[in-house]
Amino acid sequence: MSSDEKCWEITWDPTTGIARTDWLPGAVCGIDEARDVDAEIKALGQDKVLSLVDLRQVASIDRPAREFFMDRNPNYRAVALVAGSASTRMLANFFLGLKRGSIPVKMFTSDADAVAWLQAQP
Repeated sequence: MSSDEKCWEITWDPTTGIARTDWLPGAVCGIDEARDVDAEIKALGQDKVLSLVDLRQVASIDRPAREFFMDRNPNYRAVALVAGSASTRMLANFFLGLKRGSIPVKMFTSDADAVAWLQAQP
């Protein structure tokens, strides 16, 4: 993936009210990508969003990016991390082990469970 290509896709589902971030196969997320994802979420114009983040294809997310995501509370109501393999579950658990912010964050292995949990959030 060249440096000028996005390594993620963000979609807005008006039916569920969820902003979905899909990291593309082999994606490497640094601080620049983290800031760009956050700006794209904010540009949806939906105030605080419910966010489903699919980590199943991501290769890595560096420490500054992880810390940035955990500190970006103003744009999110709740975040569901979807992980599949042992390595992405480890990455998701690392997110969950970081300092707790003011928003709920939970890991799932299925999209359906993640969506159901997000929709149950206040």
